[in-house]
Amino acid sequence: MSSRFAIAFPLGVTPGKWTRAFEQRFPRVELVVRPSEDPLAVLATGEADMVFVRDAHADDDRHLIPLYIEDVVAVMHHEHLLTLEEELHLADLADEPRVAGVPSEALMRRVAAGDGIALLPASVAKALRRKDVVALHLEDGPQSSIGLTWPREGQHPLVDDFIGIVRGRTAHSSRDPGVAAREAAGARKVTGARKATGARKPGGGRKRPRR
Repeated sequence: MSSRFAIAFPLGVTPGKWTRAFEQRFPRVELVVRPSEDPLAVLATGEADMVFVRDAHADDDRHLIPLYIEDVVAVMHHEHLLTLEEELHLADLADEPRVAGVPSEALMRRVAAGDGIALLPASVAKALRRKDVVALHLEDGPQSSIGLTWPREGQHPLVDDFIGIVRGRTAHSSRDPGVAAREAAGARKVTGARKATGARKPGGGRKRPRR
């Protein structure tokens, strides 16, 4: 088994519960977990074996499994007039200046300065939150998807195990390929031992003759 497994993730994704479970299940493996503004680039350079991605798709080079989706919210100064609306729609933002760019503290400072409104995934807005900025739900807003992706060629041997953890499989789940293989091997050994020793199952002896 490989002694190192590297994962990258974008802002807003919190893989802690999965990486902790992985470390408990594979204590001898060095798990490297790093944030990245561009996880796909990290994967392409081989710096990560598997990455969490936002709004990506599988292609000829990468597998991808979807994990969950989240709402995109409107982020604006906390005293903006739109904060008075009971419901907010995309049409309400049509005439508002926008603040675009890579989600960052610098972008949020521009929003706080009143430069415009930004549309961000809810978890990203939460990660960058500040007191003078609010994130408002959009009734008809878009959604952002999170997935796991890894190379089609040269797949790391621990990829399937990590996917199993993310999907909630336990270390003893028969759906875990590694566990299933070990259990099958153990069953074959037991069967072989019984045949070699002539052991019978409990209650498998001859019936006693009736008196």
